[in-house]
Amino acid sequence: MKVSPNNKNRVELKLPKRGSDWISFLRALAILQRLVRSPANSEELIAAVRAILGDEAYPAEKSALQAAFKHDREHLRDRLRARFVFDPVERKYVLTDSGPFVRLDLTENSLKGLGILAHDFGNGLGERVHIRALLDDLLQRLSPETRRILERQPETLIMGVNQFVDKGHIPPRVWETVSRAVESRRKFSLHYLSPRYKDNQPVYFEVSPLHLKYQEGHWYLRAWVLERRPRQFSTPEPEYIRLRVTYIQDDEALKLWPTVFPARFRTPPRYVVHYELAPEIGRGEISHHFDEIQITRHEDGRAEVQGITHDIWEAGRLLLGYGEGCLVLGGDELRREMERRVRGMARNYGYFAD
Repeated sequence: MKVSPNNKNRVELKLPKRGSDWISFLRALAILQRLVRSPANSEELIAAVRAILGDEAYPAEKSALQAAFKHDREHLRDRLRARFVFDPVERKYVLTDSGPFVRLDLTENSLKGLGILAHDFGNGLGERVHIRALLDDLLQRLSPETRRILERQPETLIMGVNQFVDKGHIPPRVWETVSRAVESRRKFSLHYLSPRYKDNQPVYFEVSPLHLKYQEGHWYLRAWVLERRPRQFSTPEPEYIRLRVTYIQDDEALKLWPTVFPARFRTPPRYVVHYELAPEIGRGEISHHFDEIQITRHEDGRAEVQGITHDIWEAGRLLLGYGEGCLVLGGDELRREMERRVRGMARNYGYFAD
């Protein structure tokens, strides 16, 4: 076996008979290598296999090719123990667990080194976005057990935060149920007990989960609310919420349903972000906190920024960090969120009596 000089990924070897178990195993390895990099559709995966093993790795006849590709996916799941789902919207296969054979097994010192990088460069602003991308990629290649251990490390590899500050316990059944619901796009129910609830009684939710994210030291679940009891208030549209995983209760309400949630609940909402930065900030490099950023610079040094966010709560938190150097102009949801926060802070410092 040798590597072709014309294609650094192409492996020149005498392939066994096409229908053999061994060639299917090699194809499954090639598929796994491609999915580790990013989601891909069937055509992209087949092309990746042929790029490594040669055009003869798959049969030319369509039905035979489809049967072989299906067999390879079974190998990927059963033998390589990788977990993946098919996104019906993007029409792509998404790797959710790369399995034990391609994971990184880092020493304690290496994990600490990654923690230092995350501490210094994890905010992903400016040129640091490239280091953030590296950290995110490495995180995905660690075992679930190692990622859980990192929650208890003083210096740790994180996604968008500098340290793990959440000391709450996540029961294994809660973590498994939430993870499976996100991966399989299925409805699940739960009791949620937040310190915000004055009566200290859990609220029952049925949700369509979108994603789990580690943010500012805590694991959060983003989801659409399908049912809530007791109902807090009546809304004309489904509510998009942010649930802290440590507040999800391990009890009889925790259940994964067979219902696959519909297409309308497969994407988060889009909110307009429109704000103005004072000259002492606007004259410098503008951080791209949000999607679809557009920047207008004024002659007096002010900078007007417009973009899109999926998370009003997080957008408000970020913009509050600018202090008096930022004025939120819109959209309506973000403006209301900022006014609520600023009024509450003013009351805390005795500026408002109401």
